Amino acid sequence: MSWETELYEKANRIADSFRSHPRVVAIALCGSVGRGQIWEHSDLELCLVVEQRIEELQHFNYIDGMGVEIIQLTRGKLEAFVNEWQGPDRSLLAFPIQIYQCKILHDPEQVLAPFMHLYDSFLFDDSIVSMKEEEMLKQADLQLDKARRLVETGCAKTAAAHLRIGLNFLLLGYYWRNRILPRSQNRTIYFLKQNSAIIGHDLLYDLFILAFCLNLPDSVLKERLLDAQPSIFPIAESSWGSQSSTFLKYAVDGSLEWGHDQSIIYVYKYCIHRMQANSYDVDSLYDQPSFVESYPELHRFLDFDDLTPDIVSQWIDLYAAARGRLDSKAIN
Repeated sequence: MSWETELYEKANRIADSFRSHPRVVAIALCGSVGRGQIWEHSDLELCLVVEQRIEELQHFNYIDGMGVEIIQLTRGKLEAFVNEWQGPDRSLLAFPIQIYQCKILHDPEQVLAPFMHLYDSFLFDDSIVSMKEEEMLKQADLQLDKARRLVETGCAKTAAAHLRIGLNFLLLGYYWRNRILPRSQNRTIYFLKQNSAIIGHDLLYDLFILAFCLNLPDSVLKERLLDAQPSIFPIAESSWGSQSSTFLKYAVDGSLEWGHDQSIIYVYKYCIHRMQANSYDVDSLYDQPSFVESYPELHRFLDFDDLTPDIVSQWIDLYAAARGRLDSKAIN
């Protein structure tokens, strides 16, 4: 059996296990699996339409040897969207892009199908693209402003965390501008390099390499990741649920064996910052002596040992330059 066949069979088997759930109304395969754009290590983004949110289901899961992200959409929200539809507007932004062009497996009451017809037809409408880009750039600018304020007060590490979060929003802003559908976070750096020609420059790619410190030797990246995982996994479980550590370890290549080391290191660092966002946003967590005392390996993995305000200021200048290029172009 080929790996493609095995992957699709496993995805369908996992999806089918929810058919008998009394609160599940419809089921669809989403992401790369739903669109038929898999690679050997694709995880499954599974859409469940539910009567009411099923609290015991976590978003991040590891089932039958496969990473599974469960996206729950309530029946009432979908039906209200369809019934009130008068053309593409901001209501479309309330749904995750992972469901785009999903493969519906179970929808006996035709709840999901009419919604997906509208969603797929209008997600890349000019008005929606403009709103999506505006939304991403607003968040990117917010993170940039925070980074600037923090670095001025000497809080370079927390400033770097905000800049890294902002870079992800800036990337999405570029992708919406150019109508590029984000694919496989586990290969973000790989795809960003490929898409640099469409974007029109390598500045964003170069900035990701610098700001996430991905230009270190692979052996160093791996050593630091493995050393930090005993600290990362408990943080993940307290933030994203008890299965998130298993998801990170196996569905996000925690041993760096897939050949996309830079992308995996980026994912881990980005996820850590997202998990701890509330803490570092309030009290400059990463610049407190207690952080390095409590998490020396994680501090090192996040590249904070030798980080200075001057280094982060250089990243901020490059970030502002990459951001400015979007202001100088009209949407295609």
